[in-house]
Amino acid sequence: MTKPAFQLNIIKDYPKPGINFIDINPLLQNPSQYSAAIDAFCQTIKEELRAGTLDKTAIISPEARGFIFGAPVAHALHLPLLLIRKEGKIPNKPYAFRITNEYTSYNVEVDTDLLNNFSQFIYIDDILATGQTLASVRTALKAKNKKVVLALHLTDVAALKNLRDENKNLQDLPIKNIL
Repeated sequence: MTKPAFQLNIIKDYPKPGINFIDINPLLQNPSQYSAAIDAFCQTIKEELRAGTLDKTAIISPEARGFIFGAPVAHALHLPLLLIRKEGKIPNKPYAFRITNEYTSYNVEVDTDLLNNFSQFIYIDDILATGQTLASVRTALKAKNKKVVLALHLTDVAALKNLRDENKNLQDLPIKNIL
């Protein structure tokens, strides 16, 4: 599959000095590029996973930018969607866990009843930086005997690849970027 070419803005020293923030707004403001990105996510899933393996599979996406890509992909592929929300946003039996990433550490939740309906998940988010968010989600799901079978991101921060490669919680996990 040919990866689509998009212009994403880099904002230096945001949200704090030394961080280069990848701004996805230019993509979101261009409907044809956004549509092409969603199509690329869907195509990657179809290429990576056999149709029969999707029966007990749901998409799981973290708040907030993961929702931008996870929801339309779930809709397009007719897959269920589970949202990883910040603490206090899940009214029905929340399963809480902690995410630590390059910016901060915070508590998140998923709906336990919805989580229990699926054995495996496709993780979708916008940017893969250190991989800590993905690692935290994978660890939390593993504690519930659930599995991340594929992790997809719009793009990654190439300069942080060594950190991701050293993270034991990311080993043996298919991780793909569509850009």
